[in-house]
Amino acid sequence: MFRQIAANIPTGANGLFVQHPSVLSALLEVAWQHRAHDVNTTLGQPQYRSDVPPLQSTWLAALTTSAGISPPTGLPAALTNIWSSSTWSGTLPTTFFRVAAPVLWDHLIYAYMIENTRIYEIFGRVLHEFLHGEKLGVPSVDTQHWLQNTEELFYSDPPPFSITNVFSHIRSDIRASRRNAYQRMFGMDLNHGKEGDQPYPFVKADAANNEFVSTFEELLREVWVAFVNKGNATGVNPTDPGKLTNLVEKLNEMLLARRLNGNLSREEFTFVSMMSWFHMTVESNSPIVVDLRAQASSPEQRLFKIAERVGLPAHGLSKSYFDIADDISAVLILIEAVGTQIVPSLQVAGNLMDAMNNIITHWSIITGHDMKARKVAST
Repeated sequence: MFRQIAANIPTGANGLFVQHPSVLSALLEVAWQHRAHDVNTTLGQPQYRSDVPPLQSTWLAALTTSAGISPPTGLPAALTNIWSSSTWSGTLPTTFFRVAAPVLWDHLIYAYMIENTRIYEIFGRVLHEFLHGEKLGVPSVDTQHWLQNTEELFYSDPPPFSITNVFSHIRSDIRASRRNAYQRMFGMDLNHGKEGDQPYPFVKADAANNEFVSTFEELLREVWVAFVNKGNATGVNPTDPGKLTNLVEKLNEMLLARRLNGNLSREEFTFVSMMSWFHMTVESNSPIVVDLRAQASSPEQRLFKIAERVGLPAHGLSKSYFDIADDISAVLILIEAVGTQIVPSLQVAGNLMDAMNNIITHWSIITGHDMKARKVAST
């Protein structure tokens, strides 16, 4: 969410880093207030995520106006890129733009991918060192702003009545809450546990999408077949539109089953916003990156250098996690929003197929499962 906000202001990410925490919190409230709210669709779909009310506008206007930051608008960039393609055959623009400038945040899978880099724990260690001494040096003024914002927004109890307040005596461990959401939606845990390689304890829900991975991987394999044969004008074409349709429909049903009546929407909004802040921090040589002497040309290289400074290694495949996050988010939003309407666009060259190829490449790297190889049935 913060990356979408930064994209709409002249000063970009650095303009957000220096704001007061109350302004950043208010911007998230305004984003929730302006969320896509198409009541002609089913509650829980991307076009109508939740009916949980926002804070009153009169409470928010003064903060955002005084900061000179416009309310966030629009869709994630990767999603806009796909449906703007001339090969896109669905009706996404119509359904998403029934209201003026609606806000749609990334899918929960985005937060899952970014968190797998271990970025949250690494920056937690950064805060610990800066706030307890000068082992990492004396922070610059801009870095002090970043430290205050990061500590108050993501390592403290959220403000009362905030839409991002998913912390309480019932849910007292925000890391466990994130893992619970990932397990429910994708049947997956993070790739790391507690320090010392101990499993991280969290409540595992009985109702979870335990078939998500196998179904999604089968879809990736079928899309690869379609890609390889997209220009095949003669001979046998093994592309199976019927199987693509069945797999997309199955994914649509299982994902939306976890979202009945808008369930998990606040959690998704909160966790996506949280991970976008850290992702945004390493997308450039931001003040905290400069102070940590971690300048580099890519997010994963900056994270590797920061991790080395604080003695907590980032995941070795962080590049793939960063590179897959936006596209896989956009594709799952599309599957939830329009279901099998995406199937024709999965079979022709265009932005959706490009996104799927990027996902196929990095999912194969991350999991060690070759999505370009046909699944062999055991006998």
